[in-house]
Amino acid sequence: MGFRQRLASMVLGSELTASSFGSSQAVSQPDHWLVRMVGGGKTNAGVRVSEYTARHLPVVYACINRIGNPVASFPLNILRPGDNGAEEATDHPMSARLKLRPNDFMSSRALRKTVQGHALLWGNGYLEIERNQAGQAIGLWPLLPDKTEPKKENGDLFFRTNIDGKTFDIDQIDVIHIMDQSQDGYRGLSPIAMARQAIGMGLAMEEFGGKFFANDAKSGGFLMHPGKLSDTAKGNLGAPKDKRTDPGSSLEKQGGLDNAHRVKVLEEGMKWIQTTIPPEDAQFLGSREFQIAEIARIYDVPLILLQSQEKTTSWGSGIEQLRLGFFQQTIAPWIDCWEQELNWKLFTEAERLAGYHVKFNMNALLRGDMAGRSAFYKTMFELGMTLNQILALEDMNGIGDQGDVPFVSNNVQTLERAINPPAPAPAKGLPASDAAIEEEAA
Repeated sequence: MGFRQRLASMVLGSELTASSFGSSQAVSQPDHWLVRMVGGGKTNAGVRVSEYTARHLPVVYACINRIGNPVASFPLNILRPGDNGAEEATDHPMSARLKLRPNDFMSSRALRKTVQGHALLWGNGYLEIERNQAGQAIGLWPLLPDKTEPKKENGDLFFRTNIDGKTFDIDQIDVIHIMDQSQDGYRGLSPIAMARQAIGMGLAMEEFGGKFFANDAKSGGFLMHPGKLSDTAKGNLGAPKDKRTDPGSSLEKQGGLDNAHRVKVLEEGMKWIQTTIPPEDAQFLGSREFQIAEIARIYDVPLILLQSQEKTTSWGSGIEQLRLGFFQQTIAPWIDCWEQELNWKLFTEAERLAGYHVKFNMNALLRGDMAGRSAFYKTMFELGMTLNQILALEDMNGIGDQGDVPFVSNNVQTLERAINPPAPAPAKGLPASDAAIEEEAA
């Protein structure tokens, strides 16, 4: 079934079945479709972790933002060979769409950030390529990562997706697949599944902190009574609200933020004994900072970029050096993944042979260091880079034909010229032989 038929099936509606969440699995598996649907299986910390709930942890949300924003913001163009190097291929039907509106409903930024987020949560981001009758790409549409998976049958690789309960198989050449680590080479590993326990511990500490403040910022304990509780006291402490003799004396009534700082009443000489260690003794804040660092390691995001200044970086003392290291170590591999997938699958074979390719312009977000850029441009200008090429990198207008003239420094020469320098020119007014004699005497 073609792309437009699948789109029509989404509009007409259909039934919800187990196949909507993937292939058959044992219920005991932590990534079973039913477990994913209800919020993921419980971790050792006692909380459920799934790709849906993990983003509730602020550090996970921040890591996805830190990586997704640059990938979504870099200018993206379709290029082809020209007279003076690569030039934008404005004649391709996907040229304007790719950098502005890959489909009728999403901007280029929204599409790239969505799919990059899928890859950072599920380990796989999918885009279906819409093509015209000539086989040229004319649109990109995201596929839900929890309802799409690569399948390998009879030596063929394809992608199976579920849309409103209907299953469709899509040829692998028509699906852009963004992934990082993999066990088999065609299915990415979910970072959330790999780090469920670490994320679960972070979520558990969030929940612990919330309950701690809901309990007047006090830890748990027990009530010691010098004798035996009367029936009235027992009823007030443990009975339902509608059956209490004095609802105002119940522990539940006295707790909570609304009752914070009010006088608490304990009946019949009871004494409060604290049993759990307070959060400061348990190093609650330190543990939370450690979990931030633990999850930052999963995504290769420096702590300083997550507004966490507890640790130092090994990428340099300056923010510019740290930012440059982040782009080289974390962002560049994702950009390489996008470019390789798009260059292989977005174009027809004839277009690839003609040199059509896509390019992310990473210079757009590497402009912070003015001194470094000035030194780079000065050096490149002395090595033959033209003024117009430099102005183009700064998104500035050229200066006409004069800006296309390359200049080379006198101090730069070829190795052959350095080994075999040319003979000096004869002095004016002297024959060549006399000039040589004069030079030898000198």
